[in-house]
Amino acid sequence: MAEKKDKNKTENKSSKKKTKHKKPHLVHNVTDAEIMENIDKRLEKEAAASKRANALAAADPEYQGHSKLQVKAGEIAIALIAVVIGSFTSVSIMIPNGLTIGGITGIARIIQNYTGWNYSLIYYAFSMLIMFIVMFSLGMKEVKKIVLMSIAYPSVMFLIEINDIVLLKSDDLFLVAVFCGVLFGVSGGLTFKAGFSSGGADSLAKVIKYRYLPHLGINDITFVINALVVIASAFVFGVNIALYAIIITYVQLRVGDAVMFGLSNKIVELNIIPGDPDGLSSFIMRELGRGVSSIEVVGEYTGDKRKQLKILCSPRESFLIKRYLAQHDPDSFVSISEIKSVWGRGRGFSDIHKVD
Repeated sequence: MAEKKDKNKTENKSSKKKTKHKKPHLVHNVTDAEIMENIDKRLEKEAAASKRANALAAADPEYQGHSKLQVKAGEIAIALIAVVIGSFTSVSIMIPNGLTIGGITGIARIIQNYTGWNYSLIYYAFSMLIMFIVMFSLGMKEVKKIVLMSIAYPSVMFLIEINDIVLLKSDDLFLVAVFCGVLFGVSGGLTFKAGFSSGGADSLAKVIKYRYLPHLGINDITFVINALVVIASAFVFGVNIALYAIIITYVQLRVGDAVMFGLSNKIVELNIIPGDPDGLSSFIMRELGRGVSSIEVVGEYTGDKRKQLKILCSPRESFLIKRYLAQHDPDSFVSISEIKSVWGRGRGFSDIHKVD
């Protein structure tokens, strides 16, 4: 009995010690007001950053605070990445699977099929031929856009070809065609985004347009050239391979557009009918550093005349505008449209001087 009491005392003492050293957990409930305050602080920082970036882009649209050497080095690096992707796609995926495509790539494939010559050397010969045609037809200014790609592409292809590197070989040609289209699209999109031209069918199309058919668009002429090459491929490689070439071309165009426009700084257009147009205009110009244009619109049902504001900005900046309207002008009416590209001075806009 005494032993049992002693045991109970010992257990009580140990439990008291545990209770004594145990610290209560402090639980802090975050209120909605604190959440909104944190959001507002973060949005204020983002608005200030957008204002600085927009001011820099407007003052220096070509280099945006970087040196000319830095910009050119970045463009060349992007172009070389595009060369590597396109070269591996052609030599290590497309050719091992017996596929083809339009342009000089398709022409080189047709010649290789009949002669057995090295593919990269055939491609190099056509690249040099097109470069000389462009030089004598359009001048050295246009040659500067294609000289890097005309030399780099066949050089990288040759290295891959002599080492017999195969990245993918499959019996499912449809999936291979889609994969080729994606990689060709990434390569082409990066090339044009860096300010270069591939020196292929697009360069020939430019010569044809400016020398012989000025009333036609470059894209239309390029399409005809590619279509003729694909049709010729149908006679050489068969109809099925030609159909796969169409799939590759379609995917390439879609992915190329996504790389050039969708993955760059997106621009949206906001059309706003605010209750306080002056207050909103002041916020956009002073806090975000964006420009605003306005027109007078009339509501046909009421006959009221209102001012409509038009703003081109990034999706993030549109959220800042939405936030402002929710706090200061909740009765505003806003419509938003996605813009593929904008040529002019401004953050996220394309330099109009670089447009062909």
